Amino acid sequence: MAYSPQKKKMMQLVHIGKNKLGLDDGTYREMLYQVTGKSSSKDCTAAALRKVVDHMEQHGFRVTPAKKHQAKKPDAAAAKKALVDKIEALLTVGKKPWEYAESMAKHMYKVDALTFCTPRQLRGIVTALTKHNQKMARLTEVQADA
Repeated sequence: MAYSPQKKKMMQLVHIGKNKLGLDDGTYREMLYQVTGKSSSKDCTAAALRKVVDHMEQHGFRVTPAKKHQAKKPDAAAAKKALVDKIEALLTVGKKPWEYAESMAKHMYKVDALTFCTPRQLRGIVTALTKHNQKMARLTEVQADA
C-alpha cells in the first residue's frame, strides 16, 4: 500500500520516537491506542500520527533534522549537464558524496569546484571515477573468492 509522503514521514517519526523512548511493542501499541484509538500506525491518518509525535515529545522525544552532505550537485550549463549527471551516477554507484568529486577537481585540475571545470576536465573526472569504481569492484570480487 502506498502512503502519502506526509503520512510516510509521520510513520517514520513515530517509529524513531518509539525506539528513542525505549518503548516495547505492548507499551507502544497501548500509547498509540490511547492517543489515536488505533493499535497500528498504518491505520492512523497523518494528523493522528502528528498527535502521537506531539505526545512522545511531551515524554522526552526530541525530533532532530537529518544530517545531510554539505556539498550539493553543482549547477551546470547545458553542455556540461550530461557529464555532471554521469559524475553523479558514478558517485552513487561508488557510494561517495559530492565532496569526493569536488576534491578530485581540486587535486587533478586545481579548480575550486566542479562548476568551474571545463567539459574536458569533467570527462577526466568521469574517467577517474569509472576506473576507481572498477578497481573497487575487482577488490570486492577477490575478497569474495578468498
